[in-house]
Amino acid sequence: MKKSYLYIPVVLAFLALTPGCSKDVLDQRSPDKLESELYWTTKERALSGLSAAYSQVEGFVYWDNYVEARSVRSFYREDYVEPGDDAYNYAWWVEHYNFNFTSGNYAIDLLWRENYRGIYYTNQVLEAVAGMKPEMIDDASKNQILAEAHFLRAYYHYKLIIDFEKIIIRDKVPKKEGELPAALSERKAAWDFICSELKAAEAALPLRSERPDNELGRVTKGAAQALLGKVYLYRAGEDKGNAPALLAESSTWLGKVIASNQYQLNTDYMSMFNGAARNTPESIFELQQSSDVNNGAAYGSYLGDWVAASDMGGYGEIYGTPRFLAEFLKEGKTATDQLYDHRVYSTILFNDPYFNDATKKAYGYTYNAIFGATAHTIAFRKWVPASLDRLGNDNAINVPLIRLADVMLMQAEVLNELGRPGAMNLINTVRARAKMPALTLTDKTAIFNQVVHERVMELTLESCRYYDLRRWGLLEKEMKEANRTFSIDKAFYPLPLKETVNNPMAN
Repeated sequence: MKKSYLYIPVVLAFLALTPGCSKDVLDQRSPDKLESELYWTTKERALSGLSAAYSQVEGFVYWDNYVEARSVRSFYREDYVEPGDDAYNYAWWVEHYNFNFTSGNYAIDLLWRENYRGIYYTNQVLEAVAGMKPEMIDDASKNQILAEAHFLRAYYHYKLIIDFEKIIIRDKVPKKEGELPAALSERKAAWDFICSELKAAEAALPLRSERPDNELGRVTKGAAQALLGKVYLYRAGEDKGNAPALLAESSTWLGKVIASNQYQLNTDYMSMFNGAARNTPESIFELQQSSDVNNGAAYGSYLGDWVAASDMGGYGEIYGTPRFLAEFLKEGKTATDQLYDHRVYSTILFNDPYFNDATKKAYGYTYNAIFGATAHTIAFRKWVPASLDRLGNDNAINVPLIRLADVMLMQAEVLNELGRPGAMNLINTVRARAKMPALTLTDKTAIFNQVVHERVMELTLESCRYYDLRRWGLLEKEMKEANRTFSIDKAFYPLPLKETVNNPMAN
């Protein structure tokens, strides 16, 4: 900022001694103020700005943004869960479970706010880094940083468009107050913008194998390809008239990920969700957490406490339902070792001989010892730390946001819809990790139903189920079967009250 009031006394004293002082003397930069054009001058500062752009991914700031708000939005709207007793102390949580939320709901406000803050940061990076001179940053670093920012701008818009019917496309930093109000865009325009951003990113991003180990949390070409595949699949669910072309586009991008040989299914399924493994070969894009607390750093979370049953020492905010358990066990003990699908044991604890034998597979206890011999509690293990001793502490459990198994099941679904071969090979590859036998299905409906089942088995509590049901047109049916109160007008969130009050163009 120029002509800072902090320096007026100094200037006035100088003027008293120097009649006829030039404008240059008055027009000084305040050394205690950080100006934008003075900041973006080195590669290190460009990377610092990019780090800020990453910081809003999944609202990973503060307890209420990430642990509470994200969880109730992502998990409580799934049809196979129910809140624990404590959840009913928080009306803004259970409004998502009961689908009676309003525009004033805090979690909805945070969703809007945190993603637009992320967009603002990415727009700063895109505008400032693009203007950096060759002596400030080398071309390769500049292009890669811009590509990552394009991906992040797409990701934040994507997180908004899947939850709001209309959003505001923000593709530049507002320069004055009059540029803050902005009109809502039609869904097609928003989707087109997201796809354009992802394609710009994909063209310049490196492969995962080209990232050094200390950059594994940063986005890659595969992340852009995988998200493009998901975006086109979601679009096909909304735009039935153009579904064949959209599905074909989806298949192209998903196929690139699979054919790249950059990723493989992680042999230990459970390790991806309890902190035992990070950035596994299966991970395509992953929310990074860290146990480093030096200099006051705090990059872990208490998500495990929120998920873990109260009997386990957690807060017990979410449990599975009997209907969910029935889906999980529907194939019976048909695994190659005569057990249930192994994803069952990694995802939940339930009253079963597996958890009650002498090996004490439930965190060193039996199910009966934790819950009681007559209990029917269906407790989640996903996102709970590998040792219950870690409950009550923030834990650095990375969250895979896009992973290969999801990509493979989406591609299987797309190939089946397009009448192309290969769907069952992909399904059976995913099943094999869970020690489940290969299936031979040829009927289109049967293959689709198997995809639906596999996505439950594979992706429960990974922010997929609700959106899957909506794009399949099954929301009303499944919510009715789950005895949930739901009407189709609640399929999307209303615009936050703060936005409609402060932005007259959003009404």
